[in-house]
Parts: sequence; structure tokens; C-alpha cells
Amino acid sequence: MSTVKRIVNILLSFILAVLLTVLTLAGTLQFTLLNENFILDNMNTCNYITEKKDEITSSLTDLGYASGLEEDFFSDLLNEVMLHDDVEKYLSDYYSGEGSVIDKTAFKQTFNTALDKYIEKKGIDPNSVSSDNREYLIKEAAKIYKQSLELPFFGKLAGRFQNLKTIVPYVMAVCLILSILIIVIFILSTKWKHRAARYICYATSATFLSTAVLPLIILLSKKVETFNIASRATYMLFVSCANNMLVCILSCSAFFLIVSAAMFLLYKKLYKKRKLQ
Repeated sequence: MSTVKRIVNILLSFILAVLLTVLTLAGTLQFTLLNENFILDNMNTCNYITEKKDEITSSLTDLGYASGLEEDFFSDLLNEVMLHDDVEKYLSDYYSGEGSVIDKTAFKQTFNTALDKYIEKKGIDPNSVSSDNREYLIKEAAKIYKQSLELPFFGKLAGRFQNLKTIVPYVMAVCLILSILIIVIFILSTKWKHRAARYICYATSATFLSTAVLPLIILLSKKVETFNIASRATYMLFVSCANNMLVCILSCSAFFLIVSAAMFLLYKKLYKKRKLQ
């Protein structure tokens, strides 16, 4: 093989490695962060709704002290089904590009009904309760509910997120097509197929290294767990999502390691066959 052709093949092998790396990262984004079900699955895994219920209840209890409401008023106020439905709608609207606002309707109705029951239970004259104070209390409680359920940066990144959702599938398609094209070039550019196997082995080995090293370092050093997030529920969700994304990348990396090993064995087999000719 001429020096020029060898250099061209090495360059193509490098480009193939870059394309496969980008394909891996884009694919990971597509099936994790850009996938609504991925977020919901991680919420279920880390008991997000239960944790959020406790956090919101605690914040509402603090609000209630200033309004003269006893702690038992808030003990059964929140319903996990309502929380789940509001979060699911919030995510659905966000991922479909319809907005990123928590629907407070169900919460306000629940809170208003609970106030009526509380007033009746305590034997308080309804006419003695100021409508302005009541409206203010419900408004502040709904504000706490909304802010507690909103995911950090979702609102600010809404436009960029939708652009990313649009671009990533095209990036994956381009990388896949170009990768296949380069592999075909390797196979058809020489009658000695062991050379094609060798350069594909180079590319997949490089892809394995580029997609395995950083995720392994992050996972083993537990860097994800060092992030400081005030809400425990949001922190647990972040850690769960980040770790699962890293595991997804490592799974792809393991695939390229297997392909690389297979190409190496194929190269050895074809090389020996050529020697016998």
C-alpha cells in the first residue's frame, strides 16, 4: 500500500471515529434528556413525587403559621395523584413546545375546598373570614406549589431545548450515513479486506476510548453527587438522570469495544488467509 493511500485511510479512520462519537452523544441525548419518558421514569425511580409532596407540605406549613392555620390542615392537603398529573402535564407541554408552566387549577380548587372544611371543622363563622386574606393565602400557596414543581432552567432553556430537539435527529442521520459511507469506502477501496477490518478496528477503538474515559471518571469520582441543589427531590432527580445518561454512553462504548475486538479478530483471520495465498 502506498504512503498516500495509508495516510488517507488513517484520516478516514479518524473521521469515522469522530462521527461515531458524535452519533453516540447525539443518540444518548435523543433517548434520554430529549425524551419525556426518560424524565418520568427517573422520577419514579427516585420517588420524586413523594419527596416533592413532603417539601411542598413543609413550605405550605410555614406559610400557614403566618395565617393562623394549624399544622394538621396541611397533613392531608396534597394528593400524589394530583402532583403526578400536574408534573406529567408540565413535562408534556414542555416537550411538545406548548409552554413550561405548572397548572395550578387543581391545587387551588383543592386548597379552597380544604379551607372550607377547616373553617367548618373549627366552628369559625365564614363571614368573619376576609375574602382578601383568603384570596391572598390561596395565591401565595399556589405560588409555592408552582415554584416547587418547576424544574431548574427549564423555562430559560425552552427555546434552545426545542431547537436541540429539532437538530439532534438530523445530526444522528448525517453521522450514520457518513459512517456507513466511509465503511463502504474501506471495503471497496481494496481487494485485501483485512485492511478494511484494520481501519474499522482503529475507528471503533478510538470511539470506545473517547466515549468511555470521561463518563468513567465522572462516575467513579462521583462528581455528579457534588452538585449543590437546594431541593432534595430535584437533586435526586438530577443525580438519577445524569448517572443514567452516563451509563447509556458507557453502554454504547461497550458496544464499540465489542465491535473493535471483532474487527481485530477478523483482521487477524483475513491476514492469515492472505498470507496463505
